[in-house]
Parts: sequence; C-alpha cells; structure tokens
Amino acid sequence: MNDVIWKPHEGAQTYALAVSDCYEVLYGGARGGGKTDCGMAWLLRATEHPEARMLVIRRNADDLADWVDRAHKMYPYAKITGKPATIKFPSGAIIRTGHLKDDQAYTKYQGHEYQRVLIEELTQIPSEESYLKLISSCRSTVEGLDPKIFCTANPGGKGHQWVKRRFITGHTPRTAFKEEGQTRYRMYIPATIDNNPTLMKNDPEYVNFLDNLPEPLRSAWRHGDWDIFAGQYFTEWNPKLHIVKEDMAKKLGYGQSFNKKYLGIDWGYANPFACIWIEVTPKNTVFCYRELYGTERHPTEWGQDIMSMTGDEEIFMSLGDPSMWARNPMSWNASHSPMYTDKSIAMALSEFIPNLVPANNSRVIGWRNMAQLMHFKKGKAPNFFIIDGKCPNLARTLPDMIRDDKNPEDIDTTLEDHICDALRYALTHVQAPVKPAPKKPILQQNIEKLLEFEEKDETDYDFRSMI
Repeated sequence: MNDVIWKPHEGAQTYALAVSDCYEVLYGGARGGGKTDCGMAWLLRATEHPEARMLVIRRNADDLADWVDRAHKMYPYAKITGKPATIKFPSGAIIRTGHLKDDQAYTKYQGHEYQRVLIEELTQIPSEESYLKLISSCRSTVEGLDPKIFCTANPGGKGHQWVKRRFITGHTPRTAFKEEGQTRYRMYIPATIDNNPTLMKNDPEYVNFLDNLPEPLRSAWRHGDWDIFAGQYFTEWNPKLHIVKEDMAKKLGYGQSFNKKYLGIDWGYANPFACIWIEVTPKNTVFCYRELYGTERHPTEWGQDIMSMTGDEEIFMSLGDPSMWARNPMSWNASHSPMYTDKSIAMALSEFIPNLVPANNSRVIGWRNMAQLMHFKKGKAPNFFIIDGKCPNLARTLPDMIRDDKNPEDIDTTLEDHICDALRYALTHVQAPVKPAPKKPILQQNIEKLLEFEEKDETDYDFRSMI
C-alpha cells in the first residue's frame, strides 16, 4: 500500500527542506509556489521528537482555519482538537496554532518555548518589532532540537518593507547570511509557480491567469518581484531609471547655476525627523541630492545640522510640515525637560533654516504629483531622479509605499513615510510638466549622446529600451 501523502518537488521545496544551518528561512515570493505544504513538511521533520513544541501563526482566524483544514490531510495520524487548533502526534510532539487578531497577540506567546515556529504570510505582520516579539518564543532547552523559524510570504502588504530589508535586500537568494555582530543565519529561498508542477498540471488556467495579469500584479504574483508588488503606490518607480550617478545627473541638467534648490522637512522626535534637499531645473526636472534622518534630538540640533550641511548653497524655499507651526506641539515640551523649547518647532528651526514656510499638506495631490514626476515613456527620461548614494532612506522607503486600505488615493500612514512626506513638502511648488516636449529638447539630445557610450553595465540609463 502506498501511504505517501506528500513529497516535495525538486527545486525550491527540496532545497528549503534541506537547509539545516539557518535560524530563519523565508520561502516564497510568488503565488502558487507551494508555500503552505512546504511549511507543513518542514514542521513534520521535528514531530518524531516527543518533547517537540511547535507554533503556527497566521494573520487571522479564517486563514488559520484554511491551514488547519490542510493539516488534516498532511498529518493524518495526528489528533487535531480545539480552536485555535492543537495538533498532537503519536510521539508526544505538539503543534499549537494561533492568529494575530490584535496588537496584544504578538506578546502572548513570549512566555512559552517553541523549538519550531512557522509564520505564514509574513508580510501581513506590519512591523519588524512585532515580528521580533513573536519569535522571542522560539528557543530550546531540548537537546537535539535547535530553535528554527520558517516563514512564507508574497510581495506586498504592510510588512513588505521590513521583510524585504531583513531577508532580501543586499543578499543572494539561497545563500545563508548573518548581520554584523549576530551569530544566527538567515536565508531567502525564492519560489514561483514554476516550482510547483502539481499545480501547473492540475490547474493550467491558473498559470494563464498569472501570465495575463496587468502590471504590477504580474511581476509580483507571477515572478515574485519584490520591487514591484500589489498595492504599491508609486508603480512608476524603476531604480534603474530613477537612481542615477552624479555625472549622469549633470548631463541631465543637475548642478546648473540657474536651478532652484528647496528643502522639505517632516518633523519627528520619537518618529524619525526627515529633511531632504532637492534641485529643480527650469523644466521641473527634480534631483534629490541630500537628506538628514534620525530621532530624539532637539529642534535646534537639527537646525544646526541642516545649516552646516547646506553651507553656502542658496535655498530658494524651505517647506515644512504645517504642524511645526503649532506652539509647544510635543509632549516633551516641559520646562524641566532637556528637550524643552518655548517656541514652536518652526520658530526654533527658522533660526538656522532660510525661508522656512508651511508646505501645502494636500496629501493626495502631493502624491499624485510625485508619481507624475516619476512617470516616463519608452525613449524619454522621467522628471525625477535620486543621486546615487545621497538619499539612502528615500531610495529605501519610497518604492515600498502602499495605498491606504480605506483611501486608496492616499499612502498608508502607518508606514515609514517620513522622508517621503519631506519630499512631498519640498515639491509643493514643483509641478510635473504637462505640455508636450519639443521634438528635440536639450534633455533628449543629452540622453542620445549618452546612449552612444560604448561601456554598458547594469547602471546604463538607456531610456529607449528600459521599461
């Protein structure tokens, strides 16, 4: 009798189940990659140990119910009882399940010990802090059972940014890595529907469905592209086009004496304070060339830094968060506090920053304008650039902004949007060009000259071929 219930497909699944030296593994990326079954099989490997205690986490009760339904088939010899379900194996091993119905749910597991933790749909967890609270329960006093975490995820969701940063950005897939000063390894294992021949065979129409999705859904769901994902606000963003070397920027109009420079400031104390410097050409091409970013400093300290970094540059206008003009707006404004100021934030900053005025805080209009500046057509350059290496926090966070669930025209305000807000303020008086360009504008002439360069690499800015 053939009692094989499930076996991994060659490729991503077999590789994931063979990894033994990583504390954290992220598996997935695209739809249909066999994430759930792979996670279940990963847990199964520890169930022979009688002292094994494992935890499965999904975002909500409905998703968890679907997982438990699948568990009945994957674990036929186990006893499944309760809500949330507890799964008991003949060996004595136990899998407990749970969901994250509220913020308090992240801490309720902290007093327990789980040698294995499976977290489904990791990008639905909004913050890295919440994730760290959750995995603090992953530890082991059982000999022969090292603590391990297995996560699955698709691009998108409120947690997209921190998941991408923690597992993907700057790291090679299928290669274990550890952060400086850390001893535990992580790994990202990409998987797409191509790694799931069972689904491709049984439901070929699903493959066709994914192949025919409009962008950006196709890139995210079909190919697992973490730079383009469902819900992304700035779908126009393309780092190969919008991030340019300084010498390239100069050929596109940056650094001319007749350009205007602006500052954008978003105030924060516990949340990040953000300031960005932009330069704008007469045709409203924008270059972001400097930023200041951090927390828990007095406004005069920020002002001094901005003045020092600006030097003798002529700032046409500095535009700040309108809330900075409120008197004593922060709770730390008490006379006994070292953070005390008897002025508004704006007044304190204006001693160091020229031409500081409140920005237009029309969020939707501001975001739309930013998106329009980023927009490009094949063969033509956009009107928005970030100088490579000069604005790391903007380059890091801007592509990961997602739409607000309740107001899709706005950006989700629970994200790390501070430097993006600063940029929005700076662009208050900068509008995306709306008139058709001449047949041979100077900008286009410069681009065509650049395209004649013989050296080509991944940073080649070929506006005629890049999409």
